[in-house]
Amino acid sequence: MSKKPTAKPKPAAKPKPKPAAKPKPAAKPKPAAKRKPAAKRKSAPKRKSTGKRYSKTERNKIISHVKDVNGTRGRGGVASAVRKFGVSALTINKWLQAAEPGAVSKRPGRPPGRPAGRRPGRPPGRPPGRPAGRPAGRPKSDTANTLKRLADLDGQITKNETELISLRKEFKRLKELL
Repeated sequence: MSKKPTAKPKPAAKPKPKPAAKPKPAAKPKPAAKRKPAAKRKSAPKRKSTGKRYSKTERNKIISHVKDVNGTRGRGGVASAVRKFGVSALTINKWLQAAEPGAVSKRPGRPPGRPAGRRPGRPPGRPPGRPAGRPAGRPKSDTANTLKRLADLDGQITKNETELISLRKEFKRLKELL
């Protein structure tokens, strides 16, 4: 009979000492041409601007300045007020429109919009008899003629489609005979 070898408990493993880290050599600075720009620092989030509120007296002062400049020079009051008071030209024009409707219009006595005598889509330099995109010798087409032509074309398309359907049926029948 043989003896069975008994297992002896293994002693706890001792932690191995880590090798001492070698000092890294000093990094050489990169050439100036290859350097990346420094990352921008993130600043605190900006608060939403609610815009400045102007009192009635401030508005009236700005509007009177605009009227004075326009009265002496004939124009340029809004631009002058923008430079002097730091208010947006859109804001000043809105105030002028509210104070006197039509005061902002560059053409006194006329409503704002397209100049009189000009149809939409026609550039200002084109002669009045020639609308854009149509050759000179071609007559004007009216809506009734266009609708009639569309109806004729629709009828022809429908006729050709029904003929095509019958031709396909006949083609299929003859093919099955083969």
